[in-house]
This record gives sequence, structure tokens and C-alpha cells, in this order.
Amino acid sequence: MLAWAVRLSLLAPAAVLLGFGATADGAWFERHVLLPALYPPPPSWTLPALRMAAVAMGFALAVCAVVAGQRATPGGVARVALAGALAVCASELALRILDLAVPATIEELLGAPDPRTGWVYPPRRSLDLAIHGGHVIRYGFDAHGDRAPSADWVEDTQAPTVLVAGESVATGHGLPWSQTFVARLAGLMHAQVVDVATGGYSSGQAHLRTVEALARFAHPVAVVSTVLPVQIGRNLHDDRPHLVLREGALVLAPASSSHLRLRQLLVNKLPYLSEADLQKSLQLTRAILHATAAATRARGAQPLFVFASFGPPRPLDAHPEAFIVRALLDDLPHIVVDMDPAHAQPWDGHPDAEGARQIGAAIAEALARGHP
Repeated sequence: MLAWAVRLSLLAPAAVLLGFGATADGAWFERHVLLPALYPPPPSWTLPALRMAAVAMGFALAVCAVVAGQRATPGGVARVALAGALAVCASELALRILDLAVPATIEELLGAPDPRTGWVYPPRRSLDLAIHGGHVIRYGFDAHGDRAPSADWVEDTQAPTVLVAGESVATGHGLPWSQTFVARLAGLMHAQVVDVATGGYSSGQAHLRTVEALARFAHPVAVVSTVLPVQIGRNLHDDRPHLVLREGALVLAPASSSHLRLRQLLVNKLPYLSEADLQKSLQLTRAILHATAAATRARGAQPLFVFASFGPPRPLDAHPEAFIVRALLDDLPHIVVDMDPAHAQPWDGHPDAEGARQIGAAIAEALARGHP
């Protein structure tokens, strides 16, 4: 009996790994890893390497199952269990030690803690950030922690205003202010344009920031929100305050109280969504975007959602992200902006100056029409 229990405990994960290696094709990887969990996409060899590693580990476990099943003893099983527990403890300790050597994210470099959204940009500050290639970009944040032309820029709360919300694409990551799509949009609009986006935000964080900002302005004209597939994964993260659906209503839940690094890695850092989690997040994200649209319309402003995609101009059904756009934005005013991949910044995949120009022009055109 013990021998069979040992064999099954090793053969079960071996079967899972071998099954993954045999069936995890590009379509699966794109739907469950690339689109909802990674930005920018990893090198093309990533999936083949994962499949080969899974097959190798599966065969190794199968061999171990045969050998261990022949030699299994209660004492041996106990020693292996103890070794496994110690390995978990050692992994937790290693993650805590190595965390000191992990490069800080842009949010950690530029952001300040916020009890409602997790982090915001520091108010009334200018910060220089070195990006790939040695370029130094100056980020200026106004009194509200919004990215602005400079730290001393002051918004006019009585002026007709377009709010731009979202994440790092909307903040103009890696670009000087003058080259961001927000600055380009301001040059095309007969209205003040205020950028309330913050890097690394989920859809829920962007929604909370938008609602707070809307209350400041007497005459909001429009709220332009960027929507990225990677936010689907972020919307399930619980390492910051986050919106959840409870009985059909959006509720702000606090950040997880767990300090375990292994849990953080598996729950909030692992770039993978099961089909169940994918569907759960699509439903949640759709509810958040509808809430953003409702809050915008309640102030007499026009909502517009912007889905930026790298690739040649093509019909929606030809986009790999088509199922995401349809699930989230079908009945909301939105535009899809196709950009040449040559206009992605090296290393981090954000739009470069030309890509930002295209986004700004597309937004201005859509708002001028009154609908996408």
C-alpha cells in the first residue's frame, strides 16, 4: 500500500507535467499567459523551453516513482516529507534575502503608498529616471500626484477638462512629457487635459483614481481610459486594495494581510491565469469599466476606452486580443489603436513618441466625432 501511495504521489505531477509539455501550444500560451499576465511579451523561445523543461521534469518524476515505489519505507517517506517542508522554509527565506537584490519597479521608484489605491505618484515633485539606453526622463507630478508638464503646474478646476486614466501607457512611460499622448492630445483639444493615470495600475485602481479626480472638476468633458490585456491579471492581485464582485456589486477589499513571499509569488507574481480565473477576471473587469463609464456619464462627461495594440491595421477579429475586447468593451464606447511594432520602446514594449502621437490623434478624432 505504501509503495503504491508513493508511486501515485509522484506519477500524478509527472502526468500533469507531461500533459503540459504535449498540449501547451501557442494558442493556450497566448490566452492564459501572454495576454492576461505579461507585458511586454517574453522571447519566442519561452514556450518551447517551458514545454521541454516540463517533459524533462515529468520523465524524472516518473523514474523516481518507479525507484521510490520499490524502496519505500515509512522512515524514508517521513524524511522526504521533512525535506520538503524544510525546502519550503528555505525558499521563503531565500525570497526574503534575494528581494534586496531585485531591481525596483518603476512604481517603487516613483510611487508613494496610498491607502485606497496602493500607491500614487508623489505630489509636487520632479524625479529623474534612467531608462534603457542611458536616457534620463524627467517626471513631473503636480499637487495631486498627477503626471504634468512640471511639478508646479496647476490645474484649472473650472475649465472644461478631459481626464486621462489608466496605467503606464497613459502616463507616457519612458517619454518626456512633451512626447506623451496626453501632451499630444492637449495640443489637439479645446480643453484642459489632465493625466490621472499611474504606472502599474489595475482597472480597479484606475477606476478609483478616476472617481476621485472627477469630483475636483466643475466641467469634465470626457474621461479617456486606457485598457490593456495585462490588467486582467492585475485585477485579481490582492497585494494592494482591490475591487471585487460580491453579489453583483463592486466592493473595495483590503490588501491581503499575508506576509509570505511564497504566497505573493504564487498569487500575485505568477504569470498565468487558469480558464476559471480568466473568466472571473473578465467579468470583474467588465463591471469595473462599466462603473467607470457610469461615473463619467453621471458628471455629464463622455467615456472613451482606448485599447492600444501593436500590429498592422486589421479587423478586430484578426487581433489576438479580440476575445478580450469583445468581452470587455463591446457595449462601451471604445477605439482600438493599431501601432507598428517598430514604434514600441526597446525592452519594455511601451509606445514610443510616434506610437504616442498615433494614440493621441486617434483619441482626438474619436472625441471630435462624439463616439468611436
